[in-house]
Amino acid sequence: MKLSHLSQLTVIAAILTFTPPAHAQGCTQCQDNTAATPTGTQAAYRHAIILMTLTAGGLFVGTLVLFKRHR
Repeated sequence: MKLSHLSQLTVIAAILTFTPPAHAQGCTQCQDNTAATPTGTQAAYRHAIILMTLTAGGLFVGTLVLFKRHR
């Protein structure tokens, strides 16, 4: 039985919403270097990581869309 388009989107949204958290490796050298930087720099690092993650995710989704159109 084939799911409707709305049902498929609902299932995908639920899977993406309720994923377990992924924690970074947390090597001691990275922790020491980050702890030694000022608070403003730490906030900038966190902001940059989020932006890079969104960019990579956008490229991934865009590539999937392009490949899906050519099928």
